Amino acid sequence: MFNKKNYLLNCEVCDTRKIKEEDYNGYEKMLINAGIVVVSDSSKSVLNRLPVTINQDCTIEVAEDIDMEFKTINGSYEITGTTAVREHTMLIVNGSLSIYPGTEDVLEKYEKIHVNGDVRCPKSLEGYLSRLSANGSVKIYPDDCVILDNTFIIDKYFPMRAKEGKKYYVEDKVIVQDKTVDLEKLVKKNVQFITGQLIVPEEMAESCVELFDETVEFVIIPERMALHYGDAVLNEHLPEKIGNRIYVYGKLEIPEDCDMEALTKLIEKIIVKGNIVLKKDQAANLEKLNAEYEQLEFKWEGRVIANKSSVRVDKVLLESSPNKVLVKNSATLKIAPDVTTELILDRLVIKNCAKVVCSEEQESAVAAIAQNVAQIGETEDDESLGMFSEMKKGVGDLLSTKMINADNYIM
Repeated sequence: MFNKKNYLLNCEVCDTRKIKEEDYNGYEKMLINAGIVVVSDSSKSVLNRLPVTINQDCTIEVAEDIDMEFKTINGSYEITGTTAVREHTMLIVNGSLSIYPGTEDVLEKYEKIHVNGDVRCPKSLEGYLSRLSANGSVKIYPDDCVILDNTFIIDKYFPMRAKEGKKYYVEDKVIVQDKTVDLEKLVKKNVQFITGQLIVPEEMAESCVELFDETVEFVIIPERMALHYGDAVLNEHLPEKIGNRIYVYGKLEIPEDCDMEALTKLIEKIIVKGNIVLKKDQAANLEKLNAEYEQLEFKWEGRVIANKSSVRVDKVLLESSPNKVLVKNSATLKIAPDVTTELILDRLVIKNCAKVVCSEEQESAVAAIAQNVAQIGETEDDESLGMFSEMKKGVGDLLSTKMINADNYIM
């Protein structure tokens, strides 16, 4: 048997409250990678005396004598009045969490709630958020509302189905796309919408003012224009589907085979509440179209090297790539010594790479063109991984490491 001198623990939840110093003080180095670490007064003292490094998203303190149950949800989750839960449960949600009114008794049973996503909570339960932590946004909504989709399109049937005097909560925006919708019927029913934004045709704006309060942002679709909500592709099918005066709320992509001459005869006007995505050589032809837009976004026309564990870029590659080289989603990018800073600035784009290995002379140029890169420099040793890198060096070190991978682990 090998004597284990290192200790490595990877888990979602690490409960240290029952840790005994004598069980771990034989290790030279310890590394704990956890989403959540649960501690108590006594376990904090023990951990401080051990040679341990802890990487965690969240630390919570719970008394040692509490028998806690862990529940992990991968995806969206709802807490309602009928949600079954044990006393002292710790809930982990890897997704969005919706909390509904009247759930005080249920929330009392949770020791802690951690959400890797967004949270939606009624105003009356705002006080319970002290036992909740979230990596996303926390939205508070009025208790007396019916919750609809985050983006809600009012169709012609909704005025018939809406309840008298009801308030409806829509987190992001309400859209009126169909001009035949009877908004007057909603006004007569004394319906109210609580939302951030309304997208509505100019002809219908006045008739729906009473449905929204003064805090709502109104996006008005100009008169006689048809709304296309979402991204769109510019071709002959677009005007055939919705008409010759088009308002696109989203991106508009121009395909390579787009016949701009033919479209100028089909489209009287087009407004894009977003960017137009196209190739650079299509920009001149776009002027033939009566178009309004926020800005042009040019398609990438160079080389793409993506999703590789290791990539090497040299002078020959960059000099033979006049439209640039994009390296993305790679663990390590190595830049050859023969690549000049001028070539880096002119021909290379780097996105979402963990590490770029380059010379000291190349560092400033790499930093100028790199996006979302953790480490830039000469050494290939990932110092940010510290002890874990040391553990990985050679078979001998690996064999001398006690490694544990688990969802939830009690020390």
